[in-house]
Amino acid sequence: MTDTPPPSDPAPTPPPPEKTGKPPKRPLLLRLFGISLWGGVKLTGLCILVGFFVLAANFNPAAQDANIPGALAAIAKQTLAAAGWAIRNFWKPALAGATIVLPLWVLWRLISLPFRK
Repeated sequence: MTDTPPPSDPAPTPPPPEKTGKPPKRPLLLRLFGISLWGGVKLTGLCILVGFFVLAANFNPAAQDANIPGALAAIAKQTLAAAGWAIRNFWKPALAGATIVLPLWVLWRLISLPFRK
């Protein structure tokens, strides 16, 4: 056997220097219109949903009798009427949904109980 010292571990490498400056600003058009793919899908869905309401109202902005303030007032009136209906009849859909959702939720909680901390 030889009396050689064990090899020493190499010195750890220092971490890379941190950047202290701010990242460069993105261009204006990218800041205005740069959205993710999911954001684009949501925007498209919103456009389709609003389009359904516009088409259901038979709105034609080129018509001689187009009354945009009147249309906005009618939309506001219908929205308030729908909100009133929802408040008066909220318990019906809530109860109908609860009869399906709550038993499934309790069952899921019981099944997943051993796996929760």
